[in-house]
Amino acid sequence: MAVSPKRFPLDRSPAYWINRLARDLAGFLHRSFLAAGFDVTAPQWAVLNRLWEEEGLHQSDLAARIVRDRHNLARIIWGMEKKGLIRREADPRDKRLQRVYLTQAGRDLQDRLVPLARRAAGQALAGIPAADLESLQRIYDRVMENLDLEAQS
Repeated sequence: MAVSPKRFPLDRSPAYWINRLARDLAGFLHRSFLAAGFDVTAPQWAVLNRLWEEEGLHQSDLAARIVRDRHNLARIIWGMEKKGLIRREADPRDKRLQRVYLTQAGRDLQDRLVPLARRAAGQALAGIPAADLESLQRIYDRVMENLDLEAQS
């Protein structure tokens, strides 16, 4: 049966699949952390992960690196500060800018959370051949390239 040109069936849209997959994987990761006794959400995990790579990022740089808007990141950071995982400091050269740093508690989570995240990813990707994952990476790269070309037009 043909689909009417006036309809856009979400269940057939790769963008819908990707969005749903991202949401479901984030929930799975959070549940994996909770089951091990760590109340860290997937967005908080992304912040921790980026700060383990490089501390002292400006909030705007951190937002770009975890693909979140500034307002969403501010809410994430506020929750992480309440948990004692990170701290903010004014940039010494521009007091309007905030730099984000890990606390010792945030640093200590790396050795505990990374193995849990690896296990969760392994479970989520179980049975998927490496060639399929390589194809997925190529498709992702191509879509991002296409979107970048659109932005430049």
